Amino acid sequence: METNTINNIKLILDFASKPYIFSEEIKPQIKPFAQYAPINFKEIFNNSNPVNVEIGIGNGEFIVHYAQKWPNENFLGFEVVKKVIRKAINRVEKNNLKNVKLIHFDAKFFISIFEDNSVKRFFVNFPDPWPKKKHHKRRLLKPEFLKLLSDKLIKNGELFIATDHEDYKNEIVENLILCGKFKSIWNTWYKEELIDYFPTKYYRKFASKTGVYFFHLKNEK
Repeated sequence: METNTINNIKLILDFASKPYIFSEEIKPQIKPFAQYAPINFKEIFNNSNPVNVEIGIGNGEFIVHYAQKWPNENFLGFEVVKKVIRKAINRVEKNNLKNVKLIHFDAKFFISIFEDNSVKRFFVNFPDPWPKKKHHKRRLLKPEFLKLLSDKLIKNGELFIATDHEDYKNEIVENLILCGKFKSIWNTWYKEELIDYFPTKYYRKFASKTGVYFFHLKNEK
């Protein structure tokens, strides 16, 4: 049975009057067997500044901190929990940050249609470890996803990961080796302490008590 593929659908991402888009605006545009036009960051931010992407922004503390620290760079954040992203939206609007856009949708879908070589940094803070063995297949940082991140990063672009789950940390190391696209900036794959890491709410409440594994990786094309 053949399927009819719809090619080059351009998603309408209307940030003109607000710094966020909810899934209700996106879902009607998603079609079966469709292929989508690459996301153009210049159209989203109205400039050519470097782009940073955070996957799973939580309440927005992290993305707001770095958007203020690097005002000449752009920040795109993804979060799937509406009540959580609302807190991030409030934080962005309260600080009147024009260099931040937030999307209430699955980051994997959007990243797959980013233009290649278009992102300066990816941040993945405390991804769900899916601790039960039968759920490990749901973990985000699999080799194929790491390869996708590499494709979207510029040469020598950076990937930052933080996890407080030892088993997931071990799997991340294995998957980075399998992916073969990233190199640690240190002489080890990870460190258990970073002085300049911004302490998110999750870090302050949970992870600082159990220990954290930090990854700082460079993309090697």
